[in-house]
Amino acid sequence: MESELLALQAENCIKNHVIAAMGIGLIPSSLVNIAGIAGIEVKLIRDLANIYAFPVPHQLVAYKILISLIGSIGPVYLSTKMHTALKGVPLIGHAVYVGLLSITGGAAVYAVGKIFQKHYASGGTFLSSDNSVIRKCFKKYYAEGKQVARACAISSEKR
Repeated sequence: MESELLALQAENCIKNHVIAAMGIGLIPSSLVNIAGIAGIEVKLIRDLANIYAFPVPHQLVAYKILISLIGSIGPVYLSTKMHTALKGVPLIGHAVYVGLLSITGGAAVYAVGKIFQKHYASGGTFLSSDNSVIRKCFKKYYAEGKQVARACAISSEKR
């Protein structure tokens, strides 16, 4: 019963951070997005650690920040190119670009949250697994995260 309660708290925590990341994604600046998303991910990792009464993993948080910054070089380049291409489409081009940033930011935060939830729920052993397992898990959760982010966007439009 306690593990179900922890899982529910973790799910709510992840969802709240996904919504925050989607808000950051609405700011049409790739660099602001990267810094904002990295900050949200770090806060999410810490909040999940608190939910599971796990010591805050300073080394893992530093590692996560490094991976976020290195991994964001490609997306910044691509998003700049994509923004240039979409700017040519009157009215909807910019909206599509900002919407994509919002969805991808939310999906990335969701994936990181689910991986750390799994890590904490396993007693801190999951992230010590083989990197290919973690990459596969990230891809799976990222795909799920896109659906979650879209659902959050749709539910907020209905309000």
